[in-house]
Amino acid sequence: MTRPSLLSGRSVLSLGPLLALTGCPAEPEPSCDPTIEGTICTIVGNGENGYDRDADTTVLAALEAKMSLPQDTLTAPDGSIYILDWNNHRLRLLDNDGNLSWVAGRGELGGSLDDPANGDFNHPTNIIFDQSGENIVMAAWHNSKVRIVNRATGLVSDTCGDGKRAYFGDEGPAESSSLDLPASLAFDPDGNLVIMDQANQVLRMVDQAGDIHLLAGRCIVDAPAPGGPGPCAEGVEPVQCPDGPNGPSGKFTCGDPDEHCDKPCTPGYSGDDIPATQMRMAQPFGQSASPAGRILYDGSGNLYFADTANHLIRMIDTEGFVRRVAGTAPVDGVPQNGYSGDGGPALEAELNFPVDLALADDGTLYFTDVYNHCVRAIDSEGIIRTAVGQCGESGYEGDGGPPEDALLNLPFGVEWADGTLVVSDTGNSVIRTIVMP
Repeated sequence: MTRPSLLSGRSVLSLGPLLALTGCPAEPEPSCDPTIEGTICTIVGNGENGYDRDADTTVLAALEAKMSLPQDTLTAPDGSIYILDWNNHRLRLLDNDGNLSWVAGRGELGGSLDDPANGDFNHPTNIIFDQSGENIVMAAWHNSKVRIVNRATGLVSDTCGDGKRAYFGDEGPAESSSLDLPASLAFDPDGNLVIMDQANQVLRMVDQAGDIHLLAGRCIVDAPAPGGPGPCAEGVEPVQCPDGPNGPSGKFTCGDPDEHCDKPCTPGYSGDDIPATQMRMAQPFGQSASPAGRILYDGSGNLYFADTANHLIRMIDTEGFVRRVAGTAPVDGVPQNGYSGDGGPALEAELNFPVDLALADDGTLYFTDVYNHCVRAIDSEGIIRTAVGQCGESGYEGDGGPPEDALLNLPFGVEWADGTLVVSDTGNSVIRTIVMP
């Protein structure tokens, strides 16, 4: 299988290291008991990037199975774990006996990446349960759709997005609207589905009547030429792009709409402590973009999200204002990335491509600091630390020992599951867990 370049061209960042670091993984450590508190263990994957020939029809021993760049996990009430095997374009299931089975997705792209008729998963990035628990809601990322997988039957249906990578349809039916790389999903306290519309640089919301709305962020084309017309003149507001066949455009531009509305929304940063409807964010965009921008709600109704290419964790509070939670704000429009700050305030730390978020029962916020090859944590007092891996160093080792001594390789996913931290160690093509003290 040929892997696409994950970030190039018009993208914000380059993920060349992911492809470079997946060629020769080390062997998993033998004899690791994942039930021992404070110990990291591989529970799925043999460390080889690929897909076993008979994996669609045969139940495999999980530690002997191949995967390809897994992105996300979802733990069921019975302890089984659903896995998004990203570059194999499949949903898989780890049972409580350590066996891995196929659930959905044939691994076939079914035509061009933007083909709305494509019935297969194309690089899905995030999964959550619906409120009944009977269905899995999936961010079918390169399909530019939100899809539903029935857990009992495996039937796949569409709930949002027409499959065309664009921005149309706010205030109308979600199913006929257009998204551009929907990366992450969460239900708000009222039961509405919130979507990180990654390449459109906005958060959108599908209400319980099935209509879609803009929730936060702005999609503005104002990049310097040739990517756009440049920023609007002082005191001049951007103009809305023309309507599409499925409703109004959510895109605005500072230039001639006829010339610039076919260009991508420009990543940006307009500061914090402002209404979220006025904020700008920076998520990777373009055909070769990297998955980014995962979201979650806390118990109070605050919406946390990874502003990935700004190297920030941010939060929209219940009053509708955006706040910075972690990372150093851009300086003169330039995002600040790196690794620093452990043991101090998260607002003074440097991050490097944060993607996924998980909230523990005690209020600790975990996140994947992908290009630093680690999982970091922010406690309830706002102090940041490294929780898993050695930030700044990549590899595959440490099973059977403390998580802080282990090495990870571009970990994109993290999940909190009843006291256990589940890490999608993407570049190593394995899933690892730690029962947290």
